[in-house]
Amino acid sequence: MKRSEVRTVADVAAAVASDLAEQVSGAVGLRGAARICLAGGATPIPAYQHLSRRRDLPWGRVWIAWGDERNVPPDHPDRNERAAREALIEHVPIPVDQVLPWPWFEHAAPAELADSYAETLRRTLGDPQQRPWFDLVLLGLGADAHTASLFPGSGAVHAAGMATAVRPVGQQHARLTLTPAALSCARQVWFLASGEAKRAALERTLEGGDPDLLPASAITAGEELRVYTDLEL
Repeated sequence: MKRSEVRTVADVAAAVASDLAEQVSGAVGLRGAARICLAGGATPIPAYQHLSRRRDLPWGRVWIAWGDERNVPPDHPDRNERAAREALIEHVPIPVDQVLPWPWFEHAAPAELADSYAETLRRTLGDPQQRPWFDLVLLGLGADAHTASLFPGSGAVHAAGMATAVRPVGQQHARLTLTPAALSCARQVWFLASGEAKRAALERTLEGGDPDLLPASAITAGEELRVYTDLEL
């Protein structure tokens, strides 16, 4: 990341929601569809809630995927999919077959689920070598500098392919995550970092360094990378 890419705003959720609405309309106008990869965690939820009230957007031409997921059932309270459905998807007319959640099967190995999701995205969104999978990827930034489920020191940032499974130290559930290659397969990538607890991680990431310790530094965008924050840096 570069400091020139940082957008300091008073309200991260409102700014992201407004700009995302513009991106959706623009993508549909230019290419007939808007393909969005959502972030998990608490930071983007208010932005999703803002968007849920937008009746003027072409929701019927929107495709939704997720950058990462906890390996838990779809109704589990820790599931990123559940949070996004409750905040946004249940309130807007996105066709069911255009919502692409991570799979879950009770006895499946996490690595198999990751491979399955990568194949679903290839089948639905096309060959990533031919065109970007996503018009926009949203990502958070943890206080430990993780993004998606690419945790520092886990080695996940170096995983081959488009999706992988990890079990972070101290975490209750295995995580399923797109790799930097997949998250970078996007026209736009926006990071959301809100609150004083994220200051040190954001400053370290902006300074750059070893991607294994600062996973966000391994992610690029085809057209533009942005950071939305309410912190004065």
